[in-house]
Amino acid sequence: MRKLGGVAHRSRLRGSGVTPKELEIATRAGTVKRIRAGWYCLSDDNDERVRALRVGGRLSCVSLLRRYGVWTMPDARLHVAVSVPRSRLRSPHDREVALSDWSRQASVATHWRTKLLWPAEPADLLDDAAACAATCLSRAHAIVAFDSLLNSQLLSLDRLRAALTGLPDSHAWMMPLVDAGCGSGLETLVRLHLRSHNVRVRSQVHMPGIGWIDLLIGDRLVVELDSRTHHDNPTAYERDRARDLALIERGYVVVRVTYRRVMTDWPAVERALLAIVRRHEHRWQSVHRAAGVAVLPE
Repeated sequence: MRKLGGVAHRSRLRGSGVTPKELEIATRAGTVKRIRAGWYCLSDDNDERVRALRVGGRLSCVSLLRRYGVWTMPDARLHVAVSVPRSRLRSPHDREVALSDWSRQASVATHWRTKLLWPAEPADLLDDAAACAATCLSRAHAIVAFDSLLNSQLLSLDRLRAALTGLPDSHAWMMPLVDAGCGSGLETLVRLHLRSHNVRVRSQVHMPGIGWIDLLIGDRLVVELDSRTHHDNPTAYERDRARDLALIERGYVVVRVTYRRVMTDWPAVERALLAIVRRHEHRWQSVHRAAGVAVLPE
């Protein structure tokens, strides 16, 4: 069971040499737990795969992407791919309770399929989870996940393109919006917001002698995005301020934005950035060239 990831179908266990009698004895002894017909686990209800199987399907979409460490927008729902009628679905915590009768059924997002391929797997393939996200989430939120998938090299561009093209209603139009260079979902969100205003934005730009910056707007407007835990590391905090000073010395305009600002107060951040752009302060001017600071990054 541990070699199979802690959750396994009866057929996989038998293929590993476990006899029906041994499985029955282990279940009675509590060594393993029966999730539903044919499915067993060592883990508890904290494993989302177990809860998805108990519903009557398997883990998919945002829930599976999050399990792989993909940057996703906040979404507390359990996403389950199913191929059975809704009347046969059950609570993720109790197979005796129908999903329709469970008081928190809205916290389960079911994604219906005509058939689940590889029925002995407790979760979708990442390719299928990405395709599911394309139809489940808003465009921006889906692109956040796609950027993270590519940046972490969990999927290649070709595999993502094939997954989106293979949908009944092809979502290949999303591919030009994807940027594998984005290091976080915050970068993706800011990039998409600004590009909707026809503002040129580049992700993860290397500045010689300084390092990688999150976003560069035009020639000289640097946007650095601080994570939720950024201020918990005094060393990183001081290092970033030193980088900011070095960039300012070279003629760059530096704007540092927190996670909270992007997520809850984006209109104010957007107004400030667009104001800088309208004043053309994101471009090198003759005064900068005269001072010798108008240097393009690598």
